[in-house]
Amino acid sequence: MRPSALIVTAVAALCGLAACSTGGRDAACPGTRPGVAVRVKAPLAQRAESASVTVCWDGRCRTSGALGLMPSSVAVPQNCPGGPPEGVCGASASPTGDADAFVDLKGLPSEPVEVAVVLRDGAGGKLFDREVTVTPKGVGGRCPHPPHAAVVADGARLAPA
Repeated sequence: MRPSALIVTAVAALCGLAACSTGGRDAACPGTRPGVAVRVKAPLAQRAESASVTVCWDGRCRTSGALGLMPSSVAVPQNCPGGPPEGVCGASASPTGDADAFVDLKGLPSEPVEVAVVLRDGAGGKLFDREVTVTPKGVGGRCPHPPHAAVVADGARLAPA
């Protein structure tokens, strides 16, 4: 191997290790956040404009402010001329009619927590107010993901996703 290629390989390896090194701290891979995701199913999502989320554990509760709801979508495959793996494939986003929000929660444990979700309409009227117990999950390995949970508001109930 040429010296320049060896240096490039070594630097790339060190950068990869640095990105996932815990260094004795609670570190995670880039792009992962501890928290709770909320999905509001249609048709409730069409009436709801905001969500507030309260999460309680160890005798303390953390409440988000009003969270804007974002339209949810799914990837729809496009034609694959030539077929995979040689073909060029694509996808487009298609709205589902649902809506999503996420609340960041540092210190979220990997044990049961109480999650309460309140949905409000554009005038501030309460449309939905329910709670459920969920257990946040993390992913271990070389680059651990912090604990996160997801709940679904579906008409009259709030359930773990």
